[in-house]
Amino acid sequence: MPDATVPPRIACVTSTRLPELCEDDQPFLDELRLRGARAEPVVWDDPEVPWAEYDGVVVRSPWDYPDRPAEFLRWYDRVASVTRIHNSPAAVRGNQHKGYLADLWKADAPVIPTVVVDDPSEAVAVARAHKWDQAVLKPATGLGGRRVTLLTASGDGPPPVPHGPDGAQWCVQPFLPRIREEGELSLVYIDGRPSHAVLKQPSGRDIRVHEGHGGRHMPMEPTAELVDAGDAVLAATGTRDELFARVDVIRDHRGRLLLCELDVTSPCLYFCHRPQAAGDLAAATVARATVRAGATAG
Repeated sequence: MPDATVPPRIACVTSTRLPELCEDDQPFLDELRLRGARAEPVVWDDPEVPWAEYDGVVVRSPWDYPDRPAEFLRWYDRVASVTRIHNSPAAVRGNQHKGYLADLWKADAPVIPTVVVDDPSEAVAVARAHKWDQAVLKPATGLGGRRVTLLTASGDGPPPVPHGPDGAQWCVQPFLPRIREEGELSLVYIDGRPSHAVLKQPSGRDIRVHEGHGGRHMPMEPTAELVDAGDAVLAATGTRDELFARVDVIRDHRGRLLLCELDVTSPCLYFCHRPQAAGDLAAATVARATVRAGATAG
């Protein structure tokens, strides 16, 4: 019979820039070890890593993947073929490219209108066609607010637009002014259940809420309205059974909560604002990995 007492070996995936995981994830690593797991940070593109020897692989901070999205997905499939990785390859493949926002918009889901273009120079024409006075241009594969630009559709000529990797696609969305007035709301899910929420506000006239761009983050109690919005997003995307998720929403001029982004690839989960959530994720991770560890031992 499988030996359920075998401590699972768990890899917490990161990048060469953050070889020991980001600071926010350190409590998660500690909580895994408190629960008896043999847990360690592992760089995703290290060719020497024996992935098959791990009972669980949890993707946390491989935040250089937007520069090599195709390579990252190939790596993901390789690891998934030899062990269990979180989140699932299907969820990550559907989430890594923000074109899923355009698909949800076409399906009349409560999401910020999104159009995918092949060249950032097309953004102003898209905004004018949809009568958006201002538009946000962002990489279709990206994170951390990098290369996010606010464009004005009026005027005689197109404003300057950012450059990205060759062949990269871009998303164009209307600018929602309430991001400056009220900020963005993030709802964190752990093991399919809402855990905690964070209010994120940009600095000054910026539109980016990321701390690296001067944004301010503060904890908040998840409201019923926010949970309903998050549940609807997970249901629409089939991601309710994933180990972790983060739903980011912004209010439009009517006061509706619209999806800005769903991250089931490698979201920051803001354990600094709810430390016990690191223990909740560790418990769920160990429970899923222990099944494989016991089966392997048996």
